[in-house]
Amino acid sequence: MPLYAFDCVGCGLYEVWRSLAEYNSPSWCPACRGPGRRLYTPPGLVRTPSHVRQARTLEEKSANEPEVVQGPLPGRPLRPPGYTSPTWATPRRGRPGSPLSRL
Repeated sequence: MPLYAFDCVGCGLYEVWRSLAEYNSPSWCPACRGPGRRLYTPPGLVRTPSHVRQARTLEEKSANEPEVVQGPLPGRPLRPPGYTSPTWATPRRGRPGSPLSRL
């Protein structure tokens, strides 16, 4: 239901939630029961942030025809084949009964 704004001559501005079917029916001020004149206000639209808008555009575009990626993706390169971790980065097994023995 939309929120309509009205102006009462005696009390001032007030707002009323009404169904779309009642858009043209008269409104009465809730304070003094006098007639209210409808004010036309802009709709309450919110601007979508650019990063959300771009994501939605890409999602809609790829729904029917996904883009085929050829070549490496941008970002950090993967390790080359045959790469081994340095010896200092591999965990060592500890003595039996030590916390490292469970690794």
